[in-house]
Amino acid sequence: MGINFRNRDIITIDDFSRQELEYLIQKAQEMKKLEKSGQRYQLNKTLEGKKLASLFYENSTRTRTSFETAMHELGGTTFGFAGPEGTSLMKKENILATVMMYWANHADAAVMRHSKDGSVQWAADVLGIPVINGGDGKNEHPTQALLDLVTIDELVPGIDGLNIGFGGDLAHGRTIRSNALALSKFNNITIHWAAADELAMPEDLIDTLKKERGVKVKRYDSVEDVFRNSNIYYMTRPQKERIKGLNEAQINDILEKYKIDMHKILSNPNIKILHPMPVDSSTAEIDITVFFSGNQYFIAQAENGVFLRKALLYEILNETDHILFNSSIDEKVAAANDKDYITKSDDPNKKSDINEKPYVGKIDYGVVIDHLEDGITAEIEAKLQFSKRGYRVTSVLHEPSTKTGKLKDFLKIKDKLLTPREIKEIAMISPNATFNIIKDRDVVEKFKYNLCKNENCITRVVNEDVPPKFDKIGKDLRCHYCRKPYEKLCQIIQNLKNS
Repeated sequence: MGINFRNRDIITIDDFSRQELEYLIQKAQEMKKLEKSGQRYQLNKTLEGKKLASLFYENSTRTRTSFETAMHELGGTTFGFAGPEGTSLMKKENILATVMMYWANHADAAVMRHSKDGSVQWAADVLGIPVINGGDGKNEHPTQALLDLVTIDELVPGIDGLNIGFGGDLAHGRTIRSNALALSKFNNITIHWAAADELAMPEDLIDTLKKERGVKVKRYDSVEDVFRNSNIYYMTRPQKERIKGLNEAQINDILEKYKIDMHKILSNPNIKILHPMPVDSSTAEIDITVFFSGNQYFIAQAENGVFLRKALLYEILNETDHILFNSSIDEKVAAANDKDYITKSDDPNKKSDINEKPYVGKIDYGVVIDHLEDGITAEIEAKLQFSKRGYRVTSVLHEPSTKTGKLKDFLKIKDKLLTPREIKEIAMISPNATFNIIKDRDVVEKFKYNLCKNENCITRVVNEDVPPKFDKIGKDLRCHYCRKPYEKLCQIIQNLKNS
């Protein structure tokens, strides 16, 4: 097929073509044939001398151990951590420093799981070795989707024409997003789903599937209706650690109607039940009786994880040279593709008069922040503690807004400029804030700091120091890290292009 995965990052399932997906399915099936014919260690010299860094900031059983099993069966070794205990993460070390340290310890590749969306893309940008996404926040889990495709292909060979049901927590589960995007590479796919409103499929995902990928997406009121229309049902646990505003008892109550038991299976006795695991034993989204039924296929699905990850590591690292450690970090990694993607600047030929306003008062050097929401300056001061840190800050409340007529807040910071962290923190509190940088009494720069709108994006974690960055993907402008669209910024850039 002319397909080459050597030293390739695996960050999002959307980076794969259909041909690449089919290739990996085939390679995983070959690994399975070796295992079932008693030739588990036939390839145990393949990755001899290679090391996989296993960087699991979040708990994991299947993903972490299947990568480690796969690496060992190919003759390689693994090292890393499973949770922050016993590492410098407990000392507030950031992602950049941690992952670079593992490369410095001669890792040949890394697999990483983290609670923040886009975190693994950031690690891949920093590192010079291949990085595999083991799950980033509620964003994606591409290798889970790949092993699910292997499993689905066993049940519905070729995958085209598949009718699949989704259930459980579709709002917060990264496996659902990756699976849906993976299936969209195939023909005549229909997704049937039933879930509570609080756990419903994200609208942006549904729009992408229906409007851009030609996938049929149908919602039903009951699990039984989904069963009747599906070959396979993919259940997910409630992501209690990511669901805001609801306690465990409330989540369990919401999910009660959608749990899988043998009574519901009577609506389609041939249905096969998949689940990325683990099943939450306190919620019991799959009743224990289903475990002992012929409908259960999720334990075979778990073993397929070993075969898929074994095939993937083989394809990425086989016959590759060690990538020598490079201690310098390219400045371009921390820079936006285009400054206009981060800043909204005035016409450079037009001087800002903010430093001339009588209610601001002239300053020789510093920052004036305007377009702050009414009353927000007290919150900014409480968060950043300017006065305690020696900043000469004045809050000005005198200009009426031209749009609302209400008074607007200003912050005037004398004799100091703001750090990137401080600018980001202010933008997170007051997204419409405009920053005027003043030197020698002139406004030398005026900009607006445009954040990714996804509150779980790695760019919104201040101490990680990941700058906002946006890429043009299809018709959308999307966050480079979490790949969520930013419609407002799209419009800003379009206006700039038209002006």
